[in-house]
Amino acid sequence: MNITFHRVKNLSYIVVDGFFTAGEIKEITQEVQDLKRFSLCAEKTAVAYDEQQAPKKTGAGLFLDDLYFKNREASAILKANRKIFTQVYHATDFDIVFNFLRGSNKDSTLLNYYQEGQQYRPHIDHARISSVTFLREGAFEGGEFFFPEQGVTIDALNNRTVIFPSCATHSALPVHGDGTRISIAQFINYVGD
Repeated sequence: MNITFHRVKNLSYIVVDGFFTAGEIKEITQEVQDLKRFSLCAEKTAVAYDEQQAPKKTGAGLFLDDLYFKNREASAILKANRKIFTQVYHATDFDIVFNFLRGSNKDSTLLNYYQEGQQYRPHIDHARISSVTFLREGAFEGGEFFFPEQGVTIDALNNRTVIFPSCATHSALPVHGDGTRISIAQFINYVGD
């Protein structure tokens, strides 16, 4: 696992290459393939809308917590993504905003599939911290992760995770070619007393 910390203009974010272990990737890849048949259109995945009430997302997806009825032990993805809370990703020495990871007590996970021409136009998430892990199926180009306000483009490499404040505008650029860009988005919150 390789963790790098970045600050561009007013945005702090973390990139983790090799977020999942080889054993976890094997189980997760199988689960991703098995769940594809359950994926829903963008409108059914709490998608952001533009001014004309058109969905900003054109890919498909599903919320894993709903599918597994909050039984995390039934999902390789939901078990493995818990490490975000037990590793050093809170990085408060880098930016105190990541302290939200340490104090989190609520999160949800959305599995997304993007194929030829599909994307998620610029939007923000309704959480405190967002984490997006990329997986790749087949050969395709594009599908980069983009912070438009800061002009930062991050390649969607297999098993790469980007952790950032949810209020940062971000997008998934269009996918071109044969294959599927898969993202595991984790929305992290804190529910007060």
